[in-house]
Amino acid sequence: MKISIGEYRQGLYKSVGGLIRVFLRKGGGSIEDIIFTGDFFIFPEDSLDLMAQSLKDVALDKERIQDIIGEVFRREGIDSPGTTAEDFAEAIMAAAR
Repeated sequence: MKISIGEYRQGLYKSVGGLIRVFLRKGGGSIEDIIFTGDFFIFPEDSLDLMAQSLKDVALDKERIQDIIGEVFRREGIDSPGTTAEDFAEAIMAAAR
């Protein structure tokens, strides 16, 4: 995948489980595109893609984002030691500022 980093804002958040890095492209107050990276563990491996897909076109509201990520965690049986849905929401909001 090739992206132009100039279109994205970066957000960082240090959770107990590691650093979460978010690249966010926003449009009209909502998430247009989002990419997660970092030095944390998460299983299954496609969890980050599932979260990103679930967040497309969602308003940049921390509680709403946290609820959606939490639902993906539950539905997909995601295991990310030391890293929670709230941690991911914090990283997203850091990128949105």
